Amino acid sequence: MGSNFSKEDCFHFPTMDTRNLDTLRDYVRNYNPPEGDGGYINILLFGMVRAGKSSTINTFLSALDPKGATTTCVPTGDDPKSLTPELRSYRAQKLKFWDSAGWNVMETTDLKKRVLQMILEGRVPKGTDLHSFNPDSDISSYPVIPENVIHGVAFIFDINTMDSISDDKMTEFQELQTMVAQKYVHRVVIGTKFELLGIPEKYNAWIYEYKPLQQKFETLAERTGMERRSMFVVSNQWKGDQIEMIRCILALYVLDNMVRNIDQFLKAVQ
Repeated sequence: MGSNFSKEDCFHFPTMDTRNLDTLRDYVRNYNPPEGDGGYINILLFGMVRAGKSSTINTFLSALDPKGATTTCVPTGDDPKSLTPELRSYRAQKLKFWDSAGWNVMETTDLKKRVLQMILEGRVPKGTDLHSFNPDSDISSYPVIPENVIHGVAFIFDINTMDSISDDKMTEFQELQTMVAQKYVHRVVIGTKFELLGIPEKYNAWIYEYKPLQQKFETLAERTGMERRSMFVVSNQWKGDQIEMIRCILALYVLDNMVRNIDQFLKAVQ
């Protein structure tokens, strides 16, 4: 594959064949959370505007379909509904994916922290307009909704624009992800739109060995304080009405990691 690929700095080696695809999909689709935990694993996608949160949910839903049938049920891109600041959820088997407003459009760091904390705690009802949400009101007005408590957060970054994020914004992000860690919520980073890095499609199966991606992750780790081993990629593009095997496996590989880590935590605190 040439000098653009290296296993030396690679943390992830997903097997790209139909057997692994079936194994990953079966585990995630058939997973049942321990009793008393709301019946679902709730995964919040959190990122800046246009980072790819909604399209990543579409990818997850497509990958979890038994036949890999693509879905576009979550508004994305130029769809006017894609920028609606509501807290939304989309269910697949025992997983619920929560879509949120871009954190960079909220006014202050303190506001972002309070809103994120209340979402994590399950205090923000589905459908709430996060732009007009007032977290300074009496907290008793927002009781915990057990089935909405967040178990994992996927921080979404556009791989191609992350280098242009200001240091001030990255400092804010460090504070936000630290707060999530202090709540003992599992965290990963998902890089989107890796197709634009220029890797030939025939080499997508070795995306984690691609040096430009490794360098992106190294920089992101330095700027966010998160470990590179917690960083993954998901493709938000596909052709036709069925998601390709490699794109499907990359998405399921992330979900498998999150579900297994969350499951260990849930069982440990019972």
